[in-house]
Amino acid sequence: MRVFLKHTAIVCFICLFTYSESVKSQVGIGTENPEGALDLNSNHLPANTYYGFVLPRVELTDATVAAPVVNANNPANPLAVGTVVYNTNTTYTGTNDVSPGIYMWNGVDWINEFPKKDAEIFKQDMSSPVRTTSTEGYKNIPGLVNVSFTPKYSGRYKIELSVNYGGGYAQDLASGNTNPLSQKGNFKLSFNGTDYIVPISAHSTYGTTQYYLIWEQATTAMYQPLIADTPYLFTLQFDQFESPGFISNGNSGTGRGYIGYDIPCSVEFVYVD
Repeated sequence: MRVFLKHTAIVCFICLFTYSESVKSQVGIGTENPEGALDLNSNHLPANTYYGFVLPRVELTDATVAAPVVNANNPANPLAVGTVVYNTNTTYTGTNDVSPGIYMWNGVDWINEFPKKDAEIFKQDMSSPVRTTSTEGYKNIPGLVNVSFTPKYSGRYKIELSVNYGGGYAQDLASGNTNPLSQKGNFKLSFNGTDYIVPISAHSTYGTTQYYLIWEQATTAMYQPLIADTPYLFTLQFDQFESPGFISNGNSGTGRGYIGYDIPCSVEFVYVD
């Protein structure tokens, strides 16, 4: 079998050379009528048996390093832009990592031709309604406490935090008049040893009609370099400020605020780089 393959390769090379010389601009392998600069036809006996086109398989070490691939004309020259290989290696440095797949050299970096996708969203547990007070400090948001996210890839992730908060009942400070009041606080996302603060406020009124739980929503995004297969813990909390003008200063009964009454708070991770 080994000899047969060698002979076959020699015959194919002679045919290819002869044909390429005759057409000057097109090369066909397995076809006499190439429809491009290079046309591969892999239909072989037995019928409906096909072969694939195998790219050079290499072990890249860094998305910014051309080696071990070199310019075939002269290894001292820069690697030709458009060079394509199949990388078999995976790195976990956290910077310019590579993973198995088809890569193309653009003159500066190896570009993964099939972008990697990784996204996961974590939501507040709505089975346990959260009512806030102004005296207990930061309060945990159920379902978002000591949660672990493990990225599939090394690179930059967008971490999008979406929160909402509604105020409690305002006091009847002047009967017959409408008295708008603001109840405020801070959300705190603790991620990988760093705290990210998101201030928020909600409004309530007392008058001929009591308005409360007019929730306000806030969304913020941050970008973090993460390392593949590494668990990252995060916790979401809320601290309500002192609430003068609200029933019991926002500390009990109907004066307390609401977290995620209609829409849950959420933390979403999306691979972007």
